[in-house]
Amino acid sequence: MHEKGSPRRIRAIAWREFRYTVLTKGFVIGAIVLPLIMFAAIPLIPMLMSSKSAPLVGRVVVIDPSDKLAKPFELSLPTTPQDSLKKEKKSLMGSEAVEVSLTVENVTDTARTDEFRKQLKDSVLRALIIVTPAPEGPTAELLVPSGASPRHTTILESSLREALTRARVAQANEDYDRLSKLMQRASVETKRVSPEGSESREIAQLRMLVPAGFMFLLWIAVFTSCNYLLTSTIEEKSSRVMEVLLSAASPIELLAGKLVGQAGVASVMLAMYGGVGLAGLGAFAMLDIVPPTHLLWLAVWFPLAYFTVASIMVSIGSAVSDLREAQALVGPAMMTLMIPLILWLPIVESPNGMLATVCSFLPPAAPFVMILRLTAANEPVPIWQSMLAVLTSVAAVCVIVWAGARIFRVGVLMQGKPPTPMELLRWIRAR
Repeated sequence: MHEKGSPRRIRAIAWREFRYTVLTKGFVIGAIVLPLIMFAAIPLIPMLMSSKSAPLVGRVVVIDPSDKLAKPFELSLPTTPQDSLKKEKKSLMGSEAVEVSLTVENVTDTARTDEFRKQLKDSVLRALIIVTPAPEGPTAELLVPSGASPRHTTILESSLREALTRARVAQANEDYDRLSKLMQRASVETKRVSPEGSESREIAQLRMLVPAGFMFLLWIAVFTSCNYLLTSTIEEKSSRVMEVLLSAASPIELLAGKLVGQAGVASVMLAMYGGVGLAGLGAFAMLDIVPPTHLLWLAVWFPLAYFTVASIMVSIGSAVSDLREAQALVGPAMMTLMIPLILWLPIVESPNGMLATVCSFLPPAAPFVMILRLTAANEPVPIWQSMLAVLTSVAAVCVIVWAGARIFRVGVLMQGKPPTPMELLRWIRAR
């Protein structure tokens, strides 16, 4: 009779754990409402990024006694909206070019500087350039009104920098156009070819960030639910609710129900934020950088990562009475779990290197390291290493869950001084 009732009790405890977590206001906002808002906003991103910028129109005064910079500055201004886009230091993907129509006026009388400063303050001028002659070539100071657009300022800065270069080249009796063509950076267009044969623009930085995205997605889903598990266990123990629950179920049933219930919480977070990430890539036609095998590996490593971390957290929560006591015990485990966060860049750059290979077999960090290696774009991981890492992690999960269950069985009814790591080892060995 006891064996027949055990699955029902575990399901009841798991549903209680899941319900009391997902129905909290903080979880609903952070894990459901926020991703839904992000998902709804994805179609608007291209429209927002391609919003038309105000034209750069007006007067620019150049105060230059030598009258050598106004003409080069005028030549350096963009003549087409596409040229203005090239003048920007950082242009977002999909940004609209800026239309530029400026009148450049040269003034040789430096005594009128204050007059033009006042006009600039009143936004009558778009910019004021004050030139200082020098033997090696002129230098200049660019002044813009307080309400100047950052994109407009960037275009003015770039044009002024080019104008100063033109003036210096002319002072050296050289041909600026000839030299600029010789020194122009050669353009290389890199394209990514999908297995179906379609071509799309390759962004190497994004390819480096995709493995980190997978790891952080796994990290957030696992640690958010495990943090709920730790705090709820401590609260139930300190408020004596645990004793009421133990009157209706055994410690092992209670532990199993808690682990299964929070696994559902982690799955919800993984699905919500993972869906937003895939939708974002789809909006920019970059979904092919996440092949289905990456998602399959995520499905393999997610339960292994969750049950590894969850067993550690729930056993620590059962052994202490408040969060401050838990920090001392969580610290050693977190040192190992921080390995993927610290070493993600060298692991992604060399997924088959010695460092990445060794870390793949170090529980409890192995699931996070392996998802980095398997989603890295530059080198495929040998299949035997992947299979061996899965088997090693499964064995580690079994050991950690078994040890956590023995700690939980003793710790849920313990009160008073928190145990030391050596006392936890004695609890694990106790019959």
